[in-house]
Amino acid sequence: MLNIIAAVLCYDIWFYISHRILHSRDFYFYHRIHHEFQEPTWRDTYHGHWIESLFQSLGTVAPTLWLSYSLMDWLLIILLLNVRGMMRHDARFTWLLGNHHLLHHRYPGFNYGEKWLDRLCHTHYPHVEECVEGLIPCN
Repeated sequence: MLNIIAAVLCYDIWFYISHRILHSRDFYFYHRIHHEFQEPTWRDTYHGHWIESLFQSLGTVAPTLWLSYSLMDWLLIILLLNVRGMMRHDARFTWLLGNHHLLHHRYPGFNYGEKWLDRLCHTHYPHVEECVEGLIPCN
């Protein structure tokens, strides 16, 4: 279980870093495709350039330098990250996960990753009246 948590944590940290990079002037060309929809649905999760998808997925690889993974571990990690990503792009799941990432699609200069990372890096959306908490508050 520790290896699954490590993979998700490493992915989340790398996703934040890579997402900030993709929003920079030099790399936004690859990411702007993903932002074509201000009100995305789960179908838009992977609407983007293939380089973006490859670049952002590299975060799951880091823990393999010090932990071993079974095929079942990888399947669970991939399933978890993909389902979570699709749910975060769809307003129908706001009741569960909140609207942290949906606000990023409306206001691309904020909310690049997990809520705790955005708070730590001072990139969270500041207008709390628009923020919706879900049942899982660590969104």
